[in-house]
Amino acid sequence: MGDFVELRPLPEPLRAAQLTPEAQHYKGFRTLWKQKESSRVVNVAFCPAKPHRLAVVSGTKVGLWQPNKANAADSASSSVSKFKDLAQCVAWRGDGKLFLAGEAGGTCAVIEAETKKVLRRFRGHGDAVTCCAFASADKSRAATGGRDGKLRIWDVATSDLLHTIDAHTDCMKVLAAGPGGPDGWITAGYDGCARLWDLRMGAVGAAGASWSRP
Repeated sequence: MGDFVELRPLPEPLRAAQLTPEAQHYKGFRTLWKQKESSRVVNVAFCPAKPHRLAVVSGTKVGLWQPNKANAADSASSSVSKFKDLAQCVAWRGDGKLFLAGEAGGTCAVIEAETKKVLRRFRGHGDAVTCCAFASADKSRAATGGRDGKLRIWDVATSDLLHTIDAHTDCMKVLAAGPGGPDGWITAGYDGCARLWDLRMGAVGAAGASWSRP
């Protein structure tokens, strides 16, 4: 029989949060507002104009919430559910009067925030509309990006399609208004590319960078 060896409890390892100053910083954050949706939330957007409502995309509806109120929900009527398919994305116009909501069926609805009415729909994508945005300096222009990788520019008043650009070889996931008026747009997609577009230069008017991952 071998010699007796005294065993001692192993010391407990320190948590990463106790070692990382960054983790300690984020531990000080607290939840100011919370709202449970009936299905997974796929996109959110704050309205830049007062009363700064929060649009939440979940299932076949877009909920409009007032996070600065004691009671989280404005009312039961603060949801837009006039979609035939799953809602995918949302974007506010700068004045807060309109917002866009992309749908899995390939359309994008233009919705009046005050009445919750769908004013018109942009139709043209062959697959889901995954991102959308209004032009930064022109209320009459909007853009959509889809799973088909195409960037489409629309006239908000007439719903006419103005430009179609093969922006990405895979799903476009990010779309934002760029500098320089209604002709500047920024896109990024699952093909690992981010691009800055100037529509005054046509379909070749893009500068961008590539990554090895989406």
